[in-house]
Amino acid sequence: MIEHLGAERKNDARKLHRAITSHANSVRSGLKSASARLEKILCANGDKKTCDPIEAMAQATASALKLESKLFDPAHLSRNNLHPYRLKVKELHNVLRTGVNSTHHEFVETLNSVKDSIGEWHDWEELLATAKKELDHANCKLIRELKSTADRKYAEALAQAESMRKKYLQIDRGRKSLRKKKALQNLHGRPQGQWQRRRTRMMFVLSASWQ
Repeated sequence: MIEHLGAERKNDARKLHRAITSHANSVRSGLKSASARLEKILCANGDKKTCDPIEAMAQATASALKLESKLFDPAHLSRNNLHPYRLKVKELHNVLRTGVNSTHHEFVETLNSVKDSIGEWHDWEELLATAKKELDHANCKLIRELKSTADRKYAEALAQAESMRKKYLQIDRGRKSLRKKKALQNLHGRPQGQWQRRRTRMMFVLSASWQ
């Protein structure tokens, strides 16, 4: 098992080195122009001098709210959809962490914690699958311990995700459909209650980026 993982790591390291060598220049160039391209997208006329920071802030907030609305789905989290759900959490986290106010904002930190917890569980699941594939004795102690750890990591990741949904999205078991319906209604023109709180939260996290 150790030999197999060592060989896999060596192969992946070679692939990473080739990718870095091959794409380093284009990535470096892309990073340098990313800020200018972002301003052109956010500002209708692409003119930095006349770019309206209020309009940019409004668009950034709207984008963040749209990404957050995706966190209402699926209605029930499980082993089958928890890892894809992580991608939604990661997408919103990546947008919000661009705001200077995100450094110590509880919501952004919670998103990061949920993302990392689900990712850690998935890594253990991948390791368990590799062990089952490479080891002849399926009932060995190592596989049992890996499965036990993977199950524990899943329970922890699921608990964190459910806690985040309950605290910030107001999703309670048994009332998910109603909460989701109200949230989507508010997103499309009914700025009251929960939607207002979500909007205020997004504006606070993002605001310093556009000042």
